[in-house]
Amino acid sequence: MEINRIELRNRLACLKPGLAKREFIQQSTHFIFLKNEIVTFNDKIAIMVPFESDVEFSVPAEPFFRLIDGMKGETLTLTIEKGKVKLRSQDTTSTMATISEDQNTLPKVIEELKEKMTGYKLLPKDFLEGISLCSFSTSADLSRGVLACVAVDGDSCYSLDSNRSSMYKMKTKMRDSFFIVGREAVELVKFPVTSYCTDGKWCHFKTKEDVTFSCLLMTGEFPIKKMIPVFEKMKELPCIELPSELKTVVENVTVLAADDITRSGKAVYISMADNEITVKASNDLGRVEKKLACDYEGDEINMIINSNLLSQILSRATSLSKDKDMLHFKAESFQHILMSIPKKEED
Repeated sequence: MEINRIELRNRLACLKPGLAKREFIQQSTHFIFLKNEIVTFNDKIAIMVPFESDVEFSVPAEPFFRLIDGMKGETLTLTIEKGKVKLRSQDTTSTMATISEDQNTLPKVIEELKEKMTGYKLLPKDFLEGISLCSFSTSADLSRGVLACVAVDGDSCYSLDSNRSSMYKMKTKMRDSFFIVGREAVELVKFPVTSYCTDGKWCHFKTKEDVTFSCLLMTGEFPIKKMIPVFEKMKELPCIELPSELKTVVENVTVLAADDITRSGKAVYISMADNEITVKASNDLGRVEKKLACDYEGDEINMIINSNLLSQILSRATSLSKDKDMLHFKAESFQHILMSIPKKEED
């Protein structure tokens, strides 16, 4: 069959979050071509993109993507011959082994999953914003159960780790409550999903183009009732308005900031005292320090925060409150509590 190469390449790129880094289950590192879609499935995430195909096969994802990506021309021809997928384009002819029919077991699993994708409901328009912001406060340790998740409950998203917590209030209420593992929430926000359904074990999200992103849910008890009074108390405290220039300063220092080992982004150190904010960052290449004026004369405040999260917070009208060792950011519908740290020793 003849295929638009660019379209296929883009659809395969969209499927990559559903691939496992290692093949801990069979075909978890494969693109699975079915009659009406291409699928990736790694036992925790399943992604399906619409794609009409004359043949069904399963092929190792990384080398197959590199072949497609490296070809020239707008079209290619794809056929299956003697258990191999054959590709022909303007400048390339290639064959690659597919797995045998009796080994190609995931299509049955995928069909069972698709049967449960019924009764889709609209998502709040700011759902993706909520889980994106709250994903920064999920534990990276899956053994901590639901504390590694964003909790979606009614009109709010919550997350809690040992030294930070987040809460986002959405504009509309959802009918279902569930827990999405933080690392999977990070992948989900890359998809412009507009509707969802859940069978209690999986939650399925769909875009207007009928791309589906399904994630395995976690179960457990999340301390929402304990979190809400803390956030309500912090909201009533006197607040410091953070200077608008702080966002630019934070983004400037990230050139010499070390990676945040738990989340995408850089780790930035900030201190506030004597009407001045100091922003510092350092990595193997060197260090940088910037200062700017602010309206704060209280006890010194010190924090380490993810640059991506802080940049998103500072993109909104932002205030900061302090209660003993708890620092409270409030930005429109989002609240973030971060534990302050001892004064950082000078390098």
